[in-house]
Amino acid sequence: MKVRFLIFPTLSLLCLINIFCVNKLYTLRTENWQESIGHFSKLDKDVAKGLTLEFKGVASDYIMLKILTFMGAKLLEDKQLTDEEWQTVYLSLKQVTNLDPRFMDPYVVAAMSLPYEADMVEEANELLKQATRARPENRHPFFFLWYNYFFLLNDPKTAGFYLQQAAQKEGAPGHYGTLAARMHLYAGQFENSIILLKQLLAETTNPTRKKHIETRIEVTKKIAFLEHKIKIYRERYQKNPAKIGDLLSSGLLKKLPKDPYGGDFYIMENGRVYTTSKMVEP
Repeated sequence: MKVRFLIFPTLSLLCLINIFCVNKLYTLRTENWQESIGHFSKLDKDVAKGLTLEFKGVASDYIMLKILTFMGAKLLEDKQLTDEEWQTVYLSLKQVTNLDPRFMDPYVVAAMSLPYEADMVEEANELLKQATRARPENRHPFFFLWYNYFFLLNDPKTAGFYLQQAAQKEGAPGHYGTLAARMHLYAGQFENSIILLKQLLAETTNPTRKKHIETRIEVTKKIAFLEHKIKIYRERYQKNPAKIGDLLSSGLLKKLPKDPYGGDFYIMENGRVYTTSKMVEP
């Protein structure tokens, strides 16, 4: 009876000791994370490769696990990483890709966290560009770069380049190509946009899609034509026309071109031409 009576308190004590030890170990690991991984992440890339010998894959897996464990712990605690901790995460991800360039996990973590949580867009792009070199067959790094350059850096020219690369990869959705052409249009690269659209047209057999691409080529040509006239107007009068109608009154246009999508062309504040249809079928 006495033995049975002692079993429950003993088990409870052991559970409490176990919980205390686990919590203490967790705290120590969290506190020492930057120290243990941080030093290795700052090593010269050739030194890091030399230290890991033929175990580069194992080392990269271990560092990646440590990164995810640390970030996961912060998430569970509902705590934000400090700038210093984000810098360590970035350098650690960079070291992982140095040891194993074709390992996709660090690139995905960089793309999904660095730009939005750490305001480290350029650092994320640096890693993603390495991914395009290490995994040129994979469209996803190119797609992430398109997103970052277009939405976060407001650079449609560079964004269009990366989306065009993504569109050429096996398994890429068909709309990548037309979206890349739109990027070139935003950047004022009309010739590149038309060349890409004509290439898509030649590769397309679906009649509906062919018609859509032909319409996109037509509207792109008309916007390019109008922007050329605006350039002449600007050189002549040292200012942008306030509205499309000014091109008529100045004699640069005999009549306004029609938007094949059914909208009206107009001049934006920056002097560029767009259409009220937003190039979308009615």
